[in-house]
Amino acid sequence: MRRIFSKKGCVLLILLLVLGGGIAYLAFGRSDPPDTRFNGAYRLEDGRLVFITPSEGEILRYRLMSGQSSTLWPVGDLSYESGPGWRSREPIELRVDFQMPAEGGPPNALSWQPTDGPAQRGDRIDLPEIFSTIPAGELTLRSKLVLPLADPPFPSVILVHGSGKDSAVDTYYMAYLFASHGIATLAYDKRGTGGSSGEYNQNFHLLSDDTVAAVEWLRDRSEIDPQAIHLAGYSQGGWISPLAASKIHGIRSLLINYGPMVPITEEDRWGYRYALYEKGFGEDAVAKVDRINEVMGAIFDSGENRWSELAEMLEEAEDQDWFEAIAGSDSLVGFVAGTKMPLWVVRLYGWWMTRGDSDFVDRLYDPVPTVSALDIPSLWIFGGEDSSMPSGDSIDILRDLQQQGRPIEVEIFPDAEHGILLFEGEDSFDRKYLGYAPGYLDLQVQWLLHQSGEW
Repeated sequence: MRRIFSKKGCVLLILLLVLGGGIAYLAFGRSDPPDTRFNGAYRLEDGRLVFITPSEGEILRYRLMSGQSSTLWPVGDLSYESGPGWRSREPIELRVDFQMPAEGGPPNALSWQPTDGPAQRGDRIDLPEIFSTIPAGELTLRSKLVLPLADPPFPSVILVHGSGKDSAVDTYYMAYLFASHGIATLAYDKRGTGGSSGEYNQNFHLLSDDTVAAVEWLRDRSEIDPQAIHLAGYSQGGWISPLAASKIHGIRSLLINYGPMVPITEEDRWGYRYALYEKGFGEDAVAKVDRINEVMGAIFDSGENRWSELAEMLEEAEDQDWFEAIAGSDSLVGFVAGTKMPLWVVRLYGWWMTRGDSDFVDRLYDPVPTVSALDIPSLWIFGGEDSSMPSGDSIDILRDLQQQGRPIEVEIFPDAEHGILLFEGEDSFDRKYLGYAPGYLDLQVQWLLHQSGEW
């Protein structure tokens, strides 16, 4: 039976859990810092571009313009091997050895050795990188500006974070993708991540203020054409980028990658809808989960005290096949269905999300009024098999805005997941990611060049 404890009655337990969690994190939870030594763009002898950034710790990831992408697993200080997709190390399909210059500094080349073809050299493109800090109110944001190998001023793009906590400065490959094609690129660590100050949150209003600060900083750089500054938002950045553009004049265009046009509440709802549809359930099962989700929404979004009602609903649903089907889905209900923790922990999570003077996350923010008021050209890119975000619902909304004369374009990769990733496997809980959909990387580049008047 699921039990709910009062906040007062759980204070001691909470303190013990927090203390124990902190000790466990210090002992086991620290992740190794990303190995950024090899970050950059490399040009192979056959002309192909390779973009390399960390995946996690010493593990790297490469991307080609074709969309081919895989993980590079370390086998030595400068040697790596790669298997198929993003998770498999074997069978080995590629070996990469980096070459370091005698005078020190970043690698100047790599050896690219596929097991089914000849080895070739890849020379690192020496794109200038400027590390700095951006003032954002009382905060400072760590940043990296990557410049093309050409004469300034350059068109530029600012990369707007997804929801993760990883450092964009250290891990985002797009800075090298765009800069190698003539577009200066600014990556910054959003508040509470990487080398930036402040507390991590998912409040779009606060995060868009950080983006505005980045625009103001970039606009004053002598290397940058102030009339050709673009925003590229990825996932959660699809909420933040239009909101930032509404707060500051002069944004040339918006490039939105798998970004929702619905509130978080509807994105969250899609997580269990997708799981149910995928497993053969219909609208009747969706309606049953909707009733639980409505109570959770009343609790989290309106502050209603309906925890006892929720506990009863969850107890009744525990043995139902539709409830089992959503366990672990990308949704709040899916988390509750799949967790073994008592409900009071979820209650603590709700209190934590809405602590302090400002919300940790604004689940009710509706992007439609913001986007509909913008006259800025925008390109929205979606995956047709996105299990995390309701592409279909978002596309319908954007089509309506197109009919109203908004300068919106939509591109769909029908077989792609969130991230415009291709995959194997029918079960969204265990998909094997193979790389990006062909044409995806080039589409981003050509859009920004075209909007900059460079194409």
